[in-house]
Amino acid sequence: MSQNRKKFLLDENLGKLAKWLRMLGYDSVVYKSISIEKKISLCVKERRIFLTRSKKIAKMNEHFFRILIRTEKYDNQLKEILPLLEINNEMFFSRCLECNNGLQAIKAENIDGLVPENVKHNFTDYKICRKCGKIYWHGSHYDAMKSKLKNLLTI
Repeated sequence: MSQNRKKFLLDENLGKLAKWLRMLGYDSVVYKSISIEKKISLCVKERRIFLTRSKKIAKMNEHFFRILIRTEKYDNQLKEILPLLEINNEMFFSRCLECNNGLQAIKAENIDGLVPENVKHNFTDYKICRKCGKIYWHGSHYDAMKSKLKNLLTI
């Protein structure tokens, strides 16, 4: 993954947007129950863009890159920040949607007992999150998400 690719820290109420950014391959974290001061510190230290719905946070005097998200629905939120994003199809679905960790390819023979039998018989390419153990494959859910992404990215 590119070292210069943007990274994000999102407020807790932007969890769905974080998942869609992860689908696009963006490092997008949501920390629950930490102070705004700690979030700002992490943004500065890790060079993250802070996405918030809070006007109060957006107007703070501290020096950190932040964007006020004005809309409520995640699809409109994604469209709000689209000018910031570099769309790279090769990066799609390269991060775990749950924990944000990068995904790695795993051989089909190594997933015995980890996915339903019908999945094992119908698919050959798998990715795994080495942090949380979630396994991904290109099933109907993948196709639906990819179609939704395509629609969202064409304004």
